[in-house]
Amino acid sequence: MLDAFGRNGDMGSALFFFDRMSEKDVVSWTSVINGFVRSKQFAKAIWVFEKMIEFSVKRSEATYVNVLSCCANLEEQSGFYQGRQIHGYIFRNEGVMTVFMGTALIDFYGKRGHLEFAFRVINQMLDREVCTWNAMISSFACNGREKEALDLFEKMKVDGMCPNEVTFVAVLTACARTKRVQLGSQFFQSTRCQYGIVPIMEHYRCMVDLLGRAGLLTQATEFVNTMPFQPDASVLGALLGACKIHGAIELGNEVGRRLLELQPRHCGLYLALSTINADKERWDRAADLRKAIVEAGKNTKIGIEGTLLLLVAWTD
Repeated sequence: MLDAFGRNGDMGSALFFFDRMSEKDVVSWTSVINGFVRSKQFAKAIWVFEKMIEFSVKRSEATYVNVLSCCANLEEQSGFYQGRQIHGYIFRNEGVMTVFMGTALIDFYGKRGHLEFAFRVINQMLDREVCTWNAMISSFACNGREKEALDLFEKMKVDGMCPNEVTFVAVLTACARTKRVQLGSQFFQSTRCQYGIVPIMEHYRCMVDLLGRAGLLTQATEFVNTMPFQPDASVLGALLGACKIHGAIELGNEVGRRLLELQPRHCGLYLALSTINADKERWDRAADLRKAIVEAGKNTKIGIEGTLLLLVAWTD
């Protein structure tokens, strides 16, 4: 029941049910934490974990993984402090650092930008699985240390680990951020040919981002148009971002039109398109889009306040 309430986002009912349970074990406590994680109420999930410690409830591997995920995603600086405390608690109270606990710690430190701690964790782990390597490679790739991410990918293969879908998202991200078109293209081709991995939407998004950042907008457009399935908003958004960077106004308007068909009430798209047109002194088109921002604001949850923020951003 707790899991069902959590999966449906009804944490009020979950807590009501939990409070009235005569016996609560680690599974029930962890289910409540997981429910808060699913609903992105990270501070409340950490509060439940602290209650577990207060009531001397034994923690499981899943408990630690869930609560570390909360600390990684908390916007406040306190998230890092709390994650560090949990790391210390694991070190003092758990005999073994399991693969998944270690991977969760690496992910936590990577998302908080503290790669020195993440690297220390992976070096201390006796056992590493593909998910562990993925977390470390992704941490490097997303924190401006792309070369180290690619070096670690090679080391992973030397150590006998077979990369999976998540691995290639990380290495393609590293290639995109350093504009390594040839290397990224080789990696993309190897997913199917060498590893038998069917590329998913996220891989296509990374490739469009790679080609777009490198200024190869024609190739990026052809790549999108030859995808085996319809591109989603993430793929088209990557192409639109490249159009904005390189001032490709006509292509940007076309991509924007396709995006608006997918997300007609996404005010940020109107803002991006108006900026592209204004940068090229297409004032008539920019003005039309500015009006569309106001109309979108009237018809969505952002309301007047959000619309004003967008208009202020547009005029800056």
